Amino acid sequence: MDDLEQFKKRIHSALLRAQENKVILFPFLSDRESDILLKEAKAFNIYVLNDGGIINAERKRYLITPFKTNVDFKIVVYNIIYNKKYYSISHRDILGSLMGLGIKRECIGDIVLIDKDCYFACTEEISSFILEEYNYVGNTPIKLERIDYPIIHEINYEYRLCFLASLRLDAVVAQATGVSRKEANEMITLGLVMVNHEIIYNTSHSVALNDELSIRHKGHFIINNIGNETKSGRIKVEIGKRV
Repeated sequence: MDDLEQFKKRIHSALLRAQENKVILFPFLSDRESDILLKEAKAFNIYVLNDGGIINAERKRYLITPFKTNVDFKIVVYNIIYNKKYYSISHRDILGSLMGLGIKRECIGDIVLIDKDCYFACTEEISSFILEEYNYVGNTPIKLERIDYPIIHEINYEYRLCFLASLRLDAVVAQATGVSRKEANEMITLGLVMVNHEIIYNTSHSVALNDELSIRHKGHFIINNIGNETKSGRIKVEIGKRV
């Protein structure tokens, strides 16, 4: 909560500077941070632009400016070259090894795996350091190749039909993650659940069609369809999990 308040103060300060004809470029922001920035910016007469370096990127750099301008978001996208015959690497492997170099999370954008091809976006400011120092993903020796053509981050979901007694958030979280209702309540009250990029602490919060849920350590979910009640009074809900 303290981190969130500090981030809001940082955003407000940047918006005030933008009103004084300053151009402010942020590092990569999470969905939650992006949502805060966009809400705060509504009260200011400025332009808010973004790019993630990868098509459909979740993490993006934001630029706020008082005037229209040619924009350079200073993003570099690298392809990780490695021996695919003998090694395999995962999203977690890549992120963990980058963090192991002492790099802040905000300097790294999306990490995209397409079959065995691996790509990641980073801030231009840190790109030379990464190029020089990033030689291994775990025990896998790698090289980096800068990519200048568009990489697409495909967002796919696996859907399943659930039958819920209600659309309360705790009931939906329990069904989506396969945990007990008690565990779902604990996750919500601890601030581990976001609905449409906003942390929700109310376990009885009512979930609606097309709501996006982010549950820490469990993944991202979407309410894809809400059907009619069954004869037993339960509600048919189709929940998608991002894969």
